Amino acid sequence: MVGLYTPLLIFQAICLYHAYRSRADQYWYWLIVLVPGIGCAFYLAHNFYNRNNLQTLKQGLNEAVNSNYRIEQLEKQVKFVDNVANKTLLADAYVSVGRLPEAIALYNDCLSGAFMADDPTLRMKLMEAYFFNKAFDEVLAVGRLVESEKDFRNSQARIAYAWSHHYAGQSDTAAAIFEDLNKTFTNYDHRLAYCQFLRETGQREKLQELVRELMTELLQMSPQERKYHRSLAGNIRVFAKNQNQAPAK
Repeated sequence: MVGLYTPLLIFQAICLYHAYRSRADQYWYWLIVLVPGIGCAFYLAHNFYNRNNLQTLKQGLNEAVNSNYRIEQLEKQVKFVDNVANKTLLADAYVSVGRLPEAIALYNDCLSGAFMADDPTLRMKLMEAYFFNKAFDEVLAVGRLVESEKDFRNSQARIAYAWSHHYAGQSDTAAAIFEDLNKTFTNYDHRLAYCQFLRETGQREKLQELVRELMTELLQMSPQERKYHRSLAGNIRVFAKNQNQAPAK
């Protein structure tokens, strides 16, 4: 059992690292983390289906293999100059390879200083690390401290905040947050997360309406915009295909 589990963790870490470096939609992080085997397979199938993408995968694998070297250098840097900037870089690197407890400890350490104790950017980084570590109560606790921050309104951390409400049994609050994030011609990561939420909670009519809105917006984009949002079309098609299916148990 252990022999199978370790390769799966490595496979998951590689996918998370590539998603982080390629700025993949937030939907893929949840899929990879929550259902690692199937999620990683879907991620690779979606992103690496031609020669150019296979070259990108090879590069991503090389970077993942060499990530320990980068982390070792960042760790040495922190030992040499123990400041918030260096510790934040190291914590970010830990998140990218799935070393979440270490990242969380570093973010908290950064927030313990007198000058950075109220820093919203660090708090949002901490929220996402807590979320990936499935520490939903901690996400909510930190989220309450940044609710009034302007930068939090449309951040990735607010997606984690909404999901954490849902997983903590507060789905009505999660729905209200997702609805607030549902803004036309923007917030595509947030709205795809809303699609997933609507599917999980069995709200098929709202899901169908949101998928139609996203497809309409996609058709109205310029070729350059569609290229920039190239993963959006694939994600929308997934929801369009599966929107009438019952949510997984």
